[in-house]
Amino acid sequence: MNLFHIAVSSYDAIHNSVQSSCTTACTSTSLNDTIAAITNVILYIAGAASIIMIVIGGLRYVVSGGNPSATNDAKNTILYAVVGLVISVSAYAIVNYVLGAFKL
Repeated sequence: MNLFHIAVSSYDAIHNSVQSSCTTACTSTSLNDTIAAITNVILYIAGAASIIMIVIGGLRYVVSGGNPSATNDAKNTILYAVVGLVISVSAYAIVNYVLGAFKL
């Protein structure tokens, strides 16, 4: 999947998310729907990047050949990818909580 496909799928995700919240005569969207659609796309991109980095870290670990430095670098890659995924999911939960609490 290249960058063009990611951009097209991101646009489709935002467009479908905004359109799904509208009724038949909807001409504008609320701020809440727009922010929710943007956070959904960002979470999708962060999740995809984290999975790719976990796979790369796993491959680096397998290919390290017992070299302690390379093994440590591979473990750090996996660790940082998982931490990034946890932070992005937490940010998504916080944004949805705030949007639901304040009904923007």
